[in-house]
Amino acid sequence: MLGSKRTHELVPLDERARLLEYFRVAMALAIVIAWLVVPASRGTSLPTLLLAAAGYLVALGAVQRTVQRLALPIALFFGISVMLDGAALIWASLGVAGIESPLVHLLLVQVIVVSLIGSFRLGLKLALFQVWLVLGAVYLQEMGLFSMHQAPIHFGSAAFLEVMVEVVSILAVAAVTTGFAAVNERELRRRRTDVEDLAELTMRLEEADGAPEIARRLLEGIEALHGCSRGVVVRRTKGGALTLMAGRGVAFANAFEAVDPEQAPLVKAVVEGGSDVLVVHRADDGDALLLRFPDGARLAMVPLPIDAAGGTIIVEHPADAGARMRQRTLSLIGRYAAHAAIVMRNAELLQEVRALATTDGLTGLPNRRHLDDALDRACAQVARGHGSLGVLMLDVDKFKVLNDTHGHAVGDQVLQHVAKVLDGELRAGDMVARYGGEEFTVVMPGADGFEVQGAAERLRCAIELSGGPVPVTVSVGVAYAPAHGFTREALLSAADGALYEAKRAGRNRVAVAPDSSFEPEVLDARAV
Repeated sequence: MLGSKRTHELVPLDERARLLEYFRVAMALAIVIAWLVVPASRGTSLPTLLLAAAGYLVALGAVQRTVQRLALPIALFFGISVMLDGAALIWASLGVAGIESPLVHLLLVQVIVVSLIGSFRLGLKLALFQVWLVLGAVYLQEMGLFSMHQAPIHFGSAAFLEVMVEVVSILAVAAVTTGFAAVNERELRRRRTDVEDLAELTMRLEEADGAPEIARRLLEGIEALHGCSRGVVVRRTKGGALTLMAGRGVAFANAFEAVDPEQAPLVKAVVEGGSDVLVVHRADDGDALLLRFPDGARLAMVPLPIDAAGGTIIVEHPADAGARMRQRTLSLIGRYAAHAAIVMRNAELLQEVRALATTDGLTGLPNRRHLDDALDRACAQVARGHGSLGVLMLDVDKFKVLNDTHGHAVGDQVLQHVAKVLDGELRAGDMVARYGGEEFTVVMPGADGFEVQGAAERLRCAIELSGGPVPVTVSVGVAYAPAHGFTREALLSAADGALYEAKRAGRNRVAVAPDSSFEPEVLDARAV
């Protein structure tokens, strides 16, 4: 479900563990360098310090490999290793040189680094653990169980005050660092979530078929992410009219329901202005589109930049989400709108490309590719015993002579005129396509032989009497299923053969393809 999946890690845990390893090595080098240059840090011999540092790093590496080999959660090792690092730093500072060692400040550095690399929660836990270790070290040395390489620390002494200053410093640094880290982490998680929601919504939009479905999914996504249960998507046509592409939770008849822009002045102003608008709808606003929302509804209107004409998304701010829609929510809806506009435009371009692939550029009729697909489907229906099918092949008579006499421009106008006449004379459900050159094909699903012959003669007469740029006539070949076959190839071949017979018999007439045992039947126009 949209918005249900959330990413918990901003940076992969294994990458953070690697950064922590670099920090661990840097702390080991800092301890060695401090021993070399700061005398107060030399509470033990250098070989002992080096051996302890190397041994600790090797031991941690072995533990990490064991965790990986046993497929244990890396988060478990990450947290434990941080606490062990804190204990090692307590030994390297308090245990080696006492509270006066500058290495004590590495405890503060560790809290800051862990809060930034790990999480603010882990940083706070580490600070409390360090405080517990520091105070524990003081009490253990007072009991004689731990040496801090200095005079015993007693309550109220100057050394004890130094310990308390260090404790307060650890807690203060932890509070400040983890506080800012929490704010930054929360903001990063929110932005990561916004990006994921946008990506998921965009993917859902791209899976939709057509602009109305894209608009509907857009409203569904806004409701799922922000609780806006009422909304509409409005688009302005190139002619200036406002059309409703989708609606959710409001009165909505169907896609592309038209509204006069003069009756929706507020929506028109948003579409033309291109800026986000927050309004409280009143019944007396006089906007026909906003009347679909309840009186007093708090509405956000966000531009939908599909094309130069534009559009808008109108959603109602839910009552339980505060008195006013937050700017962040408005900005996110604007992002959704921008991506939806791109997806809609791409879908429309794809439809245009598909139309170009299946439409004849001159006449606007379906082309040969579209004809083949449609005829294959119709033949499959007949082959399964569902009705009959008629096919007509029409050819403009003496078209070469017409081109030679009047020019190709007039020839193109004649073809356009013939296509218009044919398209206007057909029944609902019939299809006319340009077969090629000056030839046209008519597909008539459900028509029997008698109906197909009648339609052929009617089309022939309509073209002869239509006038046009130059008066022309057509010859027509008729075939139908099942009498002449059940496949596209068989029906087109039969109709084409009948067309040839109509041409041979004198043109401007209809010829019906014969059954296999008969000659073509030519219908003389003068005898009809």
